[in-house]
Amino acid sequence: MELLSELNDERLTETIRCLMDEKYDLGKLTRVKEIFGGYCHKSYALWMATNDHVNRYFLRLYNPNVIENEILFEHALLNHLRSNGFTLAAAIVSCRNRATVVQTPPPDNHSGRRALWALFEFLDGEDKYSWTCTDLTDKEFISAAEILAHLHHCGHGFQKPPGADRVQPRIMEFIPTFKKTFSAFLKKADDRRCDRLFKENFEPICKALDDAASFEGRFQGMKELPIHCDYHPGNLKYRDQRGVGLFDFDWSKIDYRLFDVALGLVYFTSIWDDQAAGLRQVPFTLFLSSYNEACHRFSHINPLTKQEQRYLFPMLSIANLYVLNWDLTDFYDTPQQDDDEYYAYINHNIGLMHWIAQHEDELGRWANS
Repeated sequence: MELLSELNDERLTETIRCLMDEKYDLGKLTRVKEIFGGYCHKSYALWMATNDHVNRYFLRLYNPNVIENEILFEHALLNHLRSNGFTLAAAIVSCRNRATVVQTPPPDNHSGRRALWALFEFLDGEDKYSWTCTDLTDKEFISAAEILAHLHHCGHGFQKPPGADRVQPRIMEFIPTFKKTFSAFLKKADDRRCDRLFKENFEPICKALDDAASFEGRFQGMKELPIHCDYHPGNLKYRDQRGVGLFDFDWSKIDYRLFDVALGLVYFTSIWDDQAAGLRQVPFTLFLSSYNEACHRFSHINPLTKQEQRYLFPMLSIANLYVLNWDLTDFYDTPQQDDDEYYAYINHNIGLMHWIAQHEDELGRWANS
């Protein structure tokens, strides 16, 4: 059976073929196709034939800026979650020597001095949404919230392997660094649409950052556990109005549980039609109540405490600023980003920053409803 490649890149195809032949015992590579949609890494679907059966796998080529210890943290967490019963995440496929990370010389589409790869089982289900397309059905909102609760439950007992961890600090250590980062971006800002928008809102952004940092002491004692840290509708697969798969754990770390919940609320319930339209009340309360109800069914996670309920409002602001940091960093640190595309992202999160600040009482009622 000849190899069918949909990559239009013979050298990359050959690199992947050699990788599978030399490192894995999964049969013969018969087809390879790039999976588009991610912002950080390169992803490929592989079809491996063994006897009369063909299995599909997910191959990830990690961003050259990611270090191996971060990948090892991700893989250790995935294995731990699976051992505790969380089977919605794709299992990692180890190679012959039982390693989960494979190193090769870099292919032409990779700017690093080396390439780091990992292979996963392929998740079934439908890719229905993205982080900007969030019109889920009520059943899908409920399912997503229940999956997040199950994930938090299954993280219990996780111990980081020696030397493995996320380089990015925990959120309340990370937030105070944003002002310096954004000040450097301000010096780079020219006269594109994104530049003008950023410069017009620089002072309100700095005020929001100061307000966020002031809560550090009040968050002390809140539950910390392994979090997904990028929990949005585009990182779930769906079937029959239920989430059936969860992926992209590469931003996972140990942090406040409330931060993961707030980030999920920002991602799942944002209105993308209008810059200042804010969050949607019905999906917000549905997601939050479904998360809390699911926590009652698990033995290692409880519903949000009174302290967490009290501080959900500032954590929503912090979660939105976290996403804004990604918008701005990706725009200013990546050459030739699309100005119109990133204007939509930056405009959305700046608008949401203003909306959250103006709706504190309303959000407080939602959090306690």
